Order: sequence, then structure tokens, then C-alpha cells
Amino acid sequence: MDLSVFNQLEQRVEELLARLRDVGQENAELRNRLEEKDRELSEMMELASEAEAERNQIRQKVEQLLGKLETL
Repeated sequence: MDLSVFNQLEQRVEELLARLRDVGQENAELRNRLEEKDRELSEMMELASEAEAERNQIRQKVEQLLGKLETL
């Protein structure tokens, strides 16, 4: 029986395993990047919410001041 077929099979299996390891590492890196981007997005949404609340407070104060001016 010719062992070259088994040698070729072994080589292909080793190549596939190496590729699988590479893909696993890439997947882990991408997951880490995604988690970081999710954290950044959460921070940005919180900042936007805070800015919106501040804008609403400023609008209310301006409306109150305008209301006081109209009563003069």
C-alpha cells in the first residue's frame, strides 16, 4: 500500500488545523474589537442623552426668562 496518500492526507489535515487556529484567533480578535466598539457606543449614547437633558434644561430656563420678560 502506498503511504503517500496518507502523507498527503496528514498534510491536508495539518493545514486545516492551522487554518482553524488562525480563524479562531481572528474570531477572538474580532469579538474583542466588537466589545470595545459596544462600550464606545454605550458611552456615546450616554453622552448624547446627557447633552439632550442639558439642552432641555436650557430650553426651559430660556422659556421661563422669556415668560418673565413678557409680563413686564
